Amino acid sequence: MTSTTTLGAALPAEHRERLMRVAHEVSFDMGARLFEEGRHADRFWIIKTGTVALDLHVPGRRAALIESLGHGELVGWSWHFSPYVWQLGAETMSPVRAWEFDAATVRRMCEEDPEFGRAVAIWVGRVVAHRLHSSRIRLLDLYAPYGSGSR
Repeated sequence: MTSTTTLGAALPAEHRERLMRVAHEVSFDMGARLFEEGRHADRFWIIKTGTVALDLHVPGRRAALIESLGHGELVGWSWHFSPYVWQLGAETMSPVRAWEFDAATVRRMCEEDPEFGRAVAIWVGRVVAHRLHSSRIRLLDLYAPYGSGSR
């Protein structure tokens, strides 16, 4: 992912510090499913160590790997947009340590402080735009007759 979408580069220091005050550390073993496409999105994570794969359900086939995420990257954006339903699935590809955030708490913080909320919305928006582009390229590579043409 680009440096403008990782937490360290995306949020100004004061907003990053405020967000981190509501984080708690979690660990996942390799192969843990963090969330499933279509289920309720009530939390999100920022990766400290390890790798998380994002996947997309493809009827009649195995899930398509969309992108791999690592240190400093946001896992999950669906928590930010109503109806708060995961648009992708996620599974750990290695043991993962991460900061976990309660979505309702962060949304409330965004409502209470419009400057903070704007910064978070811009960050999440950049992540969504990047993931949409990655999904498009990956699906074209997998299923289009001539791939995405990006190689």
